[in-house]
Amino acid sequence: MERTLAEAVENTSGSLRSDALKERVRSASGRQLIFALIVAGLFTAIVSGFIFVLSTIVVFEKEAEKRELRSVSRVFENSKATILREIERFAASNAAYQNIDTRYSLPWVESRFGQEMAADYGHDLIFLVGRDGYPVYEKNNGKVETTAVPRFLIKGDVAALMRQVRTNYVVGLDRNNDGNTIFAGKNEDVSGLTTVKLGNHVGLVAVHAIIPDPGGIPMKAVAPYVLVAIHIMDDAYLKDLLEALSLDDISVAAEIPTGKIGVPISDTSEETLAYLVWRPAADASQTVLAWAPLLSAALLVILLLTMIALRQNYVATLALKRREQEAIQASRLDTLTGLARRDLFYEQASKTLEAQGDAKVWSAVVYLDMDFLKQTNDTYGHVIGDQLIINLTETVKSTCDKHDVFGRIGGDEFLLLMPGRASEAELLQDVAGLCVAINHEIVIDDLQVKVSCSMGIAMFPEHGETLPQLVRSADIALQRCKADGRGNYRMYDVAMDEALHEKRRIQEGLKRALERQEFVAFYQPIIAASSGRVAFAEALIRWKHPERGLLGPGAFLPVAEEDGSINALGAWILEQAISDASKWPETGVTVNVCASQLLEAGFVQRVADLIREYGLPPERLVLEITESVMMDRSGCIRQVFANLSDLGIAVAIDDFGTGFSSLSYLHEYRFQKMKIDRSFVSRIETDVEAGTIIRTMIGLAKVLGMTVVAEGVETEAQFKFLKRAQCDFLQGFYFDKPAPLEQVQQKLLLSA
Repeated sequence: MERTLAEAVENTSGSLRSDALKERVRSASGRQLIFALIVAGLFTAIVSGFIFVLSTIVVFEKEAEKRELRSVSRVFENSKATILREIERFAASNAAYQNIDTRYSLPWVESRFGQEMAADYGHDLIFLVGRDGYPVYEKNNGKVETTAVPRFLIKGDVAALMRQVRTNYVVGLDRNNDGNTIFAGKNEDVSGLTTVKLGNHVGLVAVHAIIPDPGGIPMKAVAPYVLVAIHIMDDAYLKDLLEALSLDDISVAAEIPTGKIGVPISDTSEETLAYLVWRPAADASQTVLAWAPLLSAALLVILLLTMIALRQNYVATLALKRREQEAIQASRLDTLTGLARRDLFYEQASKTLEAQGDAKVWSAVVYLDMDFLKQTNDTYGHVIGDQLIINLTETVKSTCDKHDVFGRIGGDEFLLLMPGRASEAELLQDVAGLCVAINHEIVIDDLQVKVSCSMGIAMFPEHGETLPQLVRSADIALQRCKADGRGNYRMYDVAMDEALHEKRRIQEGLKRALERQEFVAFYQPIIAASSGRVAFAEALIRWKHPERGLLGPGAFLPVAEEDGSINALGAWILEQAISDASKWPETGVTVNVCASQLLEAGFVQRVADLIREYGLPPERLVLEITESVMMDRSGCIRQVFANLSDLGIAVAIDDFGTGFSSLSYLHEYRFQKMKIDRSFVSRIETDVEAGTIIRTMIGLAKVLGMTVVAEGVETEAQFKFLKRAQCDFLQGFYFDKPAPLEQVQQKLLLSA
C-alpha cells in the first residue's frame, strides 16, 4: 500500500513536470512566434518601404523619360524642318530656275550649290537631279562613299518622294491671263524629307523642286529638276542636337542598349532604320538598388533614403523641365547672336503690329544685309566674320528702342521692326542714326575691318498692311540700296517695283538679243602718252534695242551678271574685238572680262583658239579685269593668269583704287598693266591729294614692272599732268569718245 501511494505521488509529480515543460514549450513557441512576427513585420516594413520608394522613383523616372522622349522628338522634328527651310532658300529662286531649267549653267550650279549652299549649311551630300531622275550634279564633302547613292535616287523612299514632288509640281502648273505658264502651287507641295540608310550611316534626305520665286519669269510645262540635300547623322549633327537639348550624350544605334532610351528614326513607310539613344537624366533607381543590402538595417534609413531619392527625383524633374523649355527656346533663337530666328521674329513682330492697332504712330520694317560678308570670311576667316555679326547685333541692340523687335533670318540678313514712333521724321532719324552707328571701321584681333551694312525700309501701313508685305517691300528697297552703292539705307517706293519690272524686261530682251544680232562693238582709243599714237582701242559693248534704241552697258550688264548671261555677252565681245583688231595694222585691243568668264572651263584655250583663228598677235590683246576678281584668292584664278601670260597675253587691273586693292594682290597675281580709275583723274585740277595719289600709283606700278593707263582724261590740264607724271597710256573724251568700228577704223589707220 505504501508502494502504491509512492507510485501515485511520483506519477503526479511527473505529470506536473510534463505540464510545466509543455507550458514552457508553449511560452517559448509564443515568444518565437512573436519574435518571428516582429521580424516578419520589420522585414515586411523594410521590403514595403523599399518597394514603395523604388516604385515611386520608377514612376517619376518613367514620366521624366516620357518628357525626354517628347523633347528629343520635338528637337529632332525642328531639325528636319530647319533642313527643309535651308534647301527651300536655294531651290525656290528665279535665278535657280533660270540657270537650271531655262538654261543649264554648270558654273552657276557649282557656285550656288557646291560653294554657297555647302558653306552656309554644311550638307554632307548635295545632288541636283534631272528630269529623268538621275543626278546631273553632285557635291560630296567626303564623309560617305557615294558609289551606291544614285540607286536610292531612282528607287525606294527617296525616289517615291521625288515622284510625289514632281507630280505636285506638274499639278501646280497653271497659265496666267497672258497664256504664260506659272507655278500656282505651294512650296510645301514640292518639298519633303525622308530618312535612308547610307552604308553604316543614317541620312536625312531633303528634296525640293527647282521653282521660281517670286516668279514672273518664263516657265516650261515639264517636270522639274529636283535639289536633294543629305545630312549624315554623324557626330557633327548630333553635336548640334546636344546644343539644343543640353543632354550629356546622344548617339545613333541600330537597337536601344540596356540602360538607355531612344527615339526611332523612321522612313516614310514608318520602318525604323535606327534610334537616337541616350542615357536618361533621371536614374535614381540604380542608386537605390545599389544600397539594397543596407536598407534592411532599419526602416528609418530606408525612409531617409526615400526622402533623399524623392528629392533627387524632384530636382531631376525640375531640371528636365528646364532643359525642355531651354530646348524649345533654343530652337527658335540664333545660337551665335541670341536673336529670334525667322519664325519667332514673325510671331513677335506680328503681335507688336496688332497691338499697335489704330494708334496714330509711325512704324517700319527695316531689312538689313551685311555687305561683303562672304569676302570677309574668305579673306580673314569665319571667326572674324562671326565677330562682325556679333558686333552688328550689339550695335543695333544698343541703338534701338526697347520695344523694337530684332531677328536674324539668314547668314548675313536681319529684320528689325521699329514701332511706335511719334512721327515719320523721328523714325527716319532713328534709321539714319542706326546706319551711322553700324557703318564704321572696327578693330578685331589687331585687324582694321570695315563694317558695311545696307538697309531697306518699308513703312506701315503705306508699304504693306501685313508683316510679309512689309518684309517684301523692305527687301525691294534693300536691293535698290545695294545697287546704289551699299553701306546706306533706302526707303521703299512704288518706282522700285517698276525698276524690278524693268529689270525683268531687260532679262527677257537679253535672251533673244544675241540670236537677233542686236549687239554691236564700240571702240575708244588708248593713246601712247610719249608719241600721241593710238596704241590700243578698248572694246565696249552696246545694245541696239529694237524699241529703245542704243543702250549703254550700264543699262543691261548688271542684269546680265545677275541672270548668268554675262558669260555669253563676254564671249561675243571678245571674239568680235579679236576679229576687228586683226584687221588693224598695229593697234592692239583691250577687252573687259568678268570673274565668271575666267572661271569657265576652257577659257584660256578658247582665247588661244580665237587669236590663232583670226591671226591676231597675242601681244596686241589685253584682258581687263576688275579688282573684285582678286577677292577670290583661289589657285584657279592664279593659274588662269599664268596660262594667259604663257600665251603672251597681258592682263590689266581695271578701276584700280576703288575696290579691295592691296599690295599682296598686285604682287601675287603679277598684272602687266594697271588702269587708274577716272574718279582720281577727274580731281586732278581741284584736289592736290588726287595728284599725289596718282603719282604714287604710277610709282608703285613701275616698281612692280607694270605699264599704266589713265582713263577718263577730259581736259588738256589732265593730259599734261599725266604726261609729266610718266603715265604710259591715256584714254578719255579729250582724245575721242567710244564709236562704232566704221567711225574708228579710219583714225586707227591714220594713227598707224
